Amino acid sequence: MSTTLPFQEVEQRLSYWLIRLRLQQALLWSVRGLAGGVAAGLGLSLVARLRPFQPVLVLIVLSVSLALLGFTLALASAYFWPRPRLTAARYFDRLFGLAERTSTALELARTNDRTPEWLRRDQWEDAAGAARGVDPGRHLPFRFDRRDSLLLSLLILALALSLYLPNPQQGLLAQQQAVQQTIAEQIQKIEAVREQIENNPNLTEEQKAELTKPLTEAEEQLKKGNLTQEQAVQILTQTQQSLQQQVNPNAQTQAEALQQAGQGLSQNSTTQAMGNALTQGNLQDAAQALGNMDLSQMTEAQRQDLANQLAQTAQQLQNSNPQLASQLQAAADALRQGDLNAAQAALQQAAQTMSQTAQAAAQSQAASQAAGQVSQSQRAVAQAGNQGQQGQGQGQGQGQGQGQGQGQGQGQGQGQGQGQGQGQGQSGSGTGEGNGESQGGEAGTDPIEQNGASDGGESSYEAIYSPYHLGGSGGEDASLPGSGDPNGEVIGEGPTNPQNAGEVTVPYNEVYADYNQTAHSAIENGEVPYNLRDIVRSYFSSLQP
Repeated sequence: MSTTLPFQEVEQRLSYWLIRLRLQQALLWSVRGLAGGVAAGLGLSLVARLRPFQPVLVLIVLSVSLALLGFTLALASAYFWPRPRLTAARYFDRLFGLAERTSTALELARTNDRTPEWLRRDQWEDAAGAARGVDPGRHLPFRFDRRDSLLLSLLILALALSLYLPNPQQGLLAQQQAVQQTIAEQIQKIEAVREQIENNPNLTEEQKAELTKPLTEAEEQLKKGNLTQEQAVQILTQTQQSLQQQVNPNAQTQAEALQQAGQGLSQNSTTQAMGNALTQGNLQDAAQALGNMDLSQMTEAQRQDLANQLAQTAQQLQNSNPQLASQLQAAADALRQGDLNAAQAALQQAAQTMSQTAQAAAQSQAASQAAGQVSQSQRAVAQAGNQGQQGQGQGQGQGQGQGQGQGQGQGQGQGQGQGQGQGQGQSGSGTGEGNGESQGGEAGTDPIEQNGASDGGESSYEAIYSPYHLGGSGGEDASLPGSGDPNGEVIGEGPTNPQNAGEVTVPYNEVYADYNQTAHSAIENGEVPYNLRDIVRSYFSSLQP
């Protein structure tokens, strides 16, 4: 390539024009890239209005990130886009009106034909002179396209409105996130329960495997993710039912009876070790202490004392554990008869039965505790994301409770009194009516206002007689038979005793579990409409003892 001064000047000006072209295109396309990123953010925001997608803060971060990404990619692509010098020279010749002088100068410099040297020199000088007269600022200005700027402004405005205006999907999204977070928390609690069962020394390996199986299955199902609230609740409910089936109320009753019997056994020096273990709930230690008794090392007085204690214990356990009671009674009878071998064998059998009872009680207790934890997890998942509805249910429950309480508290004198009370909870109100029978204390000195009257609580009323004829007007009057005595007993009203109101109640905590289980079973079986399921759950959650 020639190194003459005119050609070097053409090369320098071509490089300058090329850099200016790159900067101009980078500025132009950066705006378009920014608009593309904002458009992508607007698309995500619109998707978030059609279904739960991401919270507003995340959408803002994504939109800004997409806008910056579009801006950067467009700017870098436009500036570093490959532009061969000969192609650029031809473009500048057309743009500046140089009549192919610049591109011809490059072509002459690259060819090795027999072009005369004077012709090359003259052409380069002509190209250099034409390049000096070019004003690149006029042909390659640094400015934005108005249409691109307008489009960018509209997209930014639309994105801002889509993020600012209330979005009903955000509430659903918040609920879903609360549910997923609650599920993750409950998975950790279930894992803790499973580890506790695996580390329980009172359980056999078979019992541990049987107890941990439903917990492990529940963990695996909950960890799959993308579960709805109803699906998670159903999984936990099934797990709780599986664990509840392993609860043996009979074994727990037997364990409690043994613990009570341990108080008497601990008073005897011979059975003190077994009695202390039973009192502390260590049934396995008690069974081992019973099996380790060596009757041959006891005096006759100690054996008879032991026989009496065993017989007394057998009587205490007759209803709860007949098998163990029979074995203890057999040991007592053998001791009284002096048959040490039979007594020792009966004690070994009793120790084995007590050990089996201990294992069954340990499994039942572990199953009950695990079922309780899973039940709490089930309620936590069911209530996740429903704080507003739960507050409303609590308000209604409190209002009803206050209303009933006030109504029952208004008894007048010695007769039957009816009262109405109103109470307001957090977001609800309730009314209650109650019949109260009470002697009542002394009335205050201030009269009680009723319906605007201030005459000590009494006011006259106008009797209204409005008969109802069967078959319409003009029909026959119907009357109930009576004795005709105005002081006689009114038919349909029995005698009452204001001195003894009576008490027919059921403890609240005993019936709540059955009603709650029935309601959740109805939800799982599809008997409750979908739009009412959260209300039912919240209602029973607010009533939880």
